[in-house]
Amino acid sequence: EPAEEIMKRFCTGAMSLGALSREAHETLAIAVNRVGGKSNSGEGGEDTIRGKPIADVDEKGRSPTFPHLAGLKNGDSANSYIHQVAS
Repeated sequence: EPAEEIMKRFCTGAMSLGALSREAHETLAIAVNRVGGKSNSGEGGEDTIRGKPIADVDEKGRSPTFPHLAGLKNGDSANSYIHQVAS
């Protein structure tokens, strides 16, 4: 089985925003999104800017929109693709 197919099944555990820092949530989301997996946001509450592709990354991998993160690439997404709903 190709690695790309295996990676589609990767998913981060459900982690509430607040249980982890914004930086941790966004770093996990970007990493899992890069490998083709699915990131899990917990109960939501993310900044809406996370839903857009990152397009302002400089040659050092820094973004004024996400100044707390490093190693970024234009086109990265900090969006969590699995959202839980509190019942």
